[in-house]
Amino acid sequence: MRAGFGSGPVVRLRFQGMGYQALYRKYRPQRFDQVIGQEHVTETLAKEIAEGRVAHAYLFSGPRGTGKTTTARLLAMALNCAGRGEADTEPCGACSSCSDVAASISMDVLELDAASHNKVDDIRDLRSGVSTVASTGGAQRVFILDEAHMLTKAACNALLKTLEEPPEHVHFVLATTEPYRLLDTVRSRSQRFDFHLVPTDILVKHLQAISEAEGFEATEDGLLAVARRATGSVRDALSLLEQVAARDGAITESGVQAALGVAGPESLMKLADAIAREDPAPALEMVARLSAQGVDLRRFVGDALDFFRGVFLTIYSSNVEEITHQPPDVIERWREVAGRVPVALVMRSIDLFGETLGRLREGREERMMLELAVLKLSRPELDDRSEALLRRIEKLERGMVAQPSSPPLAPAAEPPTVSSVPAGDPEPPPTGNDFQSLWPRLVNQVIEQIGSRQQAQFRELVPLGVEESVLVLSVPNRFSLMSLQPDRELSVLIARHAGALLGREVTVEYRLADEASAEEPDQPEPPGEEKSEPAPAPPQESEAEVEPPEATDPGPAVQADGATAIKQAAFLLENHFNTREVPAD
Repeated sequence: MRAGFGSGPVVRLRFQGMGYQALYRKYRPQRFDQVIGQEHVTETLAKEIAEGRVAHAYLFSGPRGTGKTTTARLLAMALNCAGRGEADTEPCGACSSCSDVAASISMDVLELDAASHNKVDDIRDLRSGVSTVASTGGAQRVFILDEAHMLTKAACNALLKTLEEPPEHVHFVLATTEPYRLLDTVRSRSQRFDFHLVPTDILVKHLQAISEAEGFEATEDGLLAVARRATGSVRDALSLLEQVAARDGAITESGVQAALGVAGPESLMKLADAIAREDPAPALEMVARLSAQGVDLRRFVGDALDFFRGVFLTIYSSNVEEITHQPPDVIERWREVAGRVPVALVMRSIDLFGETLGRLREGREERMMLELAVLKLSRPELDDRSEALLRRIEKLERGMVAQPSSPPLAPAAEPPTVSSVPAGDPEPPPTGNDFQSLWPRLVNQVIEQIGSRQQAQFRELVPLGVEESVLVLSVPNRFSLMSLQPDRELSVLIARHAGALLGREVTVEYRLADEASAEEPDQPEPPGEEKSEPAPAPPQESEAEVEPPEATDPGPAVQADGATAIKQAAFLLENHFNTREVPAD
């Protein structure tokens, strides 16, 4: 795949009597090899032209600003070029026909905006022109229907017969950003080409060439900022480049941020820090400052979504540079955040910022929606969703693990008991709950030897105890379990440090939190309490009046669906830990 402009030079279009031209018009490609990022389309069309196998109808689909209409004009230019040889695939660009097509004044190329000409009468006029107007001098007539998805159903049906069997000298090109809105009968009668968003690195080279041709002073960071903001659209990139150059005369990253009203990376780092520390005050102050500076908050929400997506990719991908095409300083920021923010919170941030962006597109109040998202992320107790309740449970578990249980108070009048372990035997290794007091030491030892991705996974683990020679660790969700099980390096490291603390070799086993709770045995009753006999049932008056008792499952009934189950799980978890600290009566 060719990058940049391909083999041809940068072409400037100048027409006598015309004033200033926008960059995207001035540098519109005049050859197939100047269309960047769409080689899968242009090379196929060039081969069809060379072999004389041009289809009667084409459907060009893809995002805006990727070259659909430009490629349609190049096809029309090549079909009518007087200076093109039989074996040539490119228009000469010098003959009168090429000049007329480039200036949009050719009588053989009719470009119709289907958004404003979408009625049946408009299509009937087009059909009349196709059938009655004869080709002059053997020229090929090309009808370009831009935004073809805007045609009504009746208009599409009126076009079907002509689209299926047009005259030999007539070709149709339908350009659309939403091909699924066209009738299946229209799509089936056309040869379809899908245009792609242009990769960032290719777009940067394109902007660099135009900046040099225009005499703009441009830095690499500035061009990269423009290309990233254009999100793969060449036309958008050139419009943004022109806007920034008109403001400062130079293309720099700070100039792009100021001209386009976007926040810098420091604001995103402050947002991530506030979410990680569960302190909404700095983030809310930052939102107020950005709003006062006129920053587009909708763009900021989109930037936050992209930022946490990058953090997520950094955690789970070792090839994030090629996936995102971002510079090293941006990826380093992602890695820094990945080492401090739990994976579950990163995923929750992506989900919530994506939801907020969707609401903003509906016309909601931007600042209020952003502040609400910040509060929900930094204060999980304000969010009653299942994900937020899970975060509260995980936070409770980490707090219980970090603070060892205080020793129980000795009973007031408890007689001395004889130890079941002989005096000469060594003390048994810590098991069960005893290992939790050693867990903070193990955390400090392991965390220094692993990377940011493994740190995020390791911080989610909760020790359940030691069963024989197996250290059982609780995992909060199945996604984390699937990530941890193949990571033998982390398991071996945990087992080695745990074995050093226990004085014997152990292996590591991961269990889901809900499965671990289900397998956990009932807690023994505190010593000194005798199990009370059930009270005798009251005498029954008559056997006929007594309703048969319903069969019930012993123990507390726990619902298994939705947030209710999670709340009850949190309640059981709190009681589970508290019963270990309650002294016996």
